[in-house]
Amino acid sequence: MATKGYHQYRGRGRGSKKLLVLLLLLILLAASAFLVLQRYIVYNDDGSVSLQLPFGRGEEQEQPGKIPDDEVDIQREDPPAQTPEPEPEPLALQPLHAKELPYGCLYRDPTSQLQGQEAVVVNVKRADGTIAYYTGIDLPANVLRGSEATRTHLQTIAQSDCYTVARMAVLCDNAFAAAVPDAALTNRGGGQWLDNFNRFWLDPTNEKVAAHICALAKECVELGFDEILLDQLRYPIEGDLSKTTLRSDTDRAAAIAALADQIREAVGPEIAVSIILPASIGTDYSFAQSGLTPQVLMESFDRIYVPQNGASHRWVSGVLSDDYDRSTRLVITSTYAAADSYMIAQ
Repeated sequence: MATKGYHQYRGRGRGSKKLLVLLLLLILLAASAFLVLQRYIVYNDDGSVSLQLPFGRGEEQEQPGKIPDDEVDIQREDPPAQTPEPEPEPLALQPLHAKELPYGCLYRDPTSQLQGQEAVVVNVKRADGTIAYYTGIDLPANVLRGSEATRTHLQTIAQSDCYTVARMAVLCDNAFAAAVPDAALTNRGGGQWLDNFNRFWLDPTNEKVAAHICALAKECVELGFDEILLDQLRYPIEGDLSKTTLRSDTDRAAAIAALADQIREAVGPEIAVSIILPASIGTDYSFAQSGLTPQVLMESFDRIYVPQNGASHRWVSGVLSDDYDRSTRLVITSTYAAADSYMIAQ
């Protein structure tokens, strides 16, 4: 039995469902497209939005406000030129009025010997290699030094109100040559060369020699000395140098100047480094053989000490340049006050 109206029913809203499905598909496609296109959306500097699709990137698109590379004026600044270090100013030397204290001055309290003195000179290293005071530097075996009391007395002198000069023998040194044989000048037979007075001489180019002298000079400055006076800083001329292994083409002046520079570096720029000459040498040949050319004397040392009546005084006086300040840099050694700058010798 048929129910009234049932046979005409075909399902409710079938057409509207298809429309809804189509609408959902469109929404999904739009959302997917939006998500994909997000990667190609460009926000410009002026706030506008543009779309740069991958197939449009073959040619670089000009962005608003961007200056083409070929129109950019690039100015490269050269690095600032390095200013060369200024040459050190020469020491402001004053005329020297000094008295050389006797060798035994360190064996007792030297206070009384300082009274009335403007400047004093103390022998701290002798020509035989002995160190006159109790030094703290390492010494080779058999190199003698003074007792502990001598160091105290040396400090009394160095720290006094006097201008103080430490005098030291440099290359004439029997003790160091005996303790360090390879540091001495040698003869052709391989032994140590002796001068006419049976003295050994050290090689100024030897590193051990330089280290020994520099350490001693530095220590004297640390104790309070104002000036280092180098004695026998030269090649020997008192003997037959043809019997040594010293080459005839050795640049002796360069070797002496180099050792003087090392000593100056060890003591610092505020300390005067000077040289004292023997009276006996006084010719161009002898000074050239010793390595003490006029250029070395004037450029490597702050003062030149020369005996008043020696041949070296006459020679040096004739070779000094016109602008050399003789009143402060040329010191006359004598037994009495003799010139602008002098040292009263013992």
